Amino acid sequence: MRVAIVWNYDCAGVINQFGQARPEEYRDDGECESLVAALQESGHETLLCEGDKELLTKLETFMPPDPQVRPSGIVFNRAEGIQGEHRYTHVPAMLEMAGVPYTGPSPLGHGLTQDKVTTKRLIRDCGLPTPNFRVMRHGFENIGDLRFPVVVKPRLEECSLGLQLVHEPAHLGRAVEVIVTQYAQDALVEEYVDGRDISVAFLGNREPEVLPMVERDLGDRETCLMTWEAKSICVGCH
Repeated sequence: MRVAIVWNYDCAGVINQFGQARPEEYRDDGECESLVAALQESGHETLLCEGDKELLTKLETFMPPDPQVRPSGIVFNRAEGIQGEHRYTHVPAMLEMAGVPYTGPSPLGHGLTQDKVTTKRLIRDCGLPTPNFRVMRHGFENIGDLRFPVVVKPRLEECSLGLQLVHEPAHLGRAVEVIVTQYAQDALVEEYVDGRDISVAFLGNREPEVLPMVERDLGDRETCLMTWEAKSICVGCH
């Protein structure tokens, strides 16, 4: 099978710089190269390419249209997007438009989960517990019954970018200002909940397989928060 691994290592492949640029720096930890090697060892033909404006041209050459109008390959989507508020949706939307199957969430799935406020509202509407929260733009809005400490983070980012723990109301305004200034978006302010850090992955669509739980080893940290900087350092999991 032809498998194209799409990532965003070089973010220069756009027509114009427009909107919010991707704030995180790509970490070249060899993950995509290892994926390519594993696929090749399994007998697949691979292509590693950028998720930019040239993507569809490269894919059409690598996996040309099948005479039977069936896809001749698949994309393993590792792209994080280049710019814009909902940049994670761009590559899967392009692939759906072009008729190329891919792994990972749909544009809607990416859009909903990248917006933490929408995600929390959906969770709450389903009757599931989620920490109490407020959306703030200025830092002096009414916080209602929020209990400190609170976690302040960008509404639309991921991987704990901009994460701050605020213990006192007097420091909340500054924390919100940092988010709005640095990330050009609202701040999500939610009550801090102490506990373990456990991730559960799902594989599949209609009847997804639940993969084994993975717990992050937080060591001797005083809190269970992991900032972007901390996640950039290798931390053991079990």
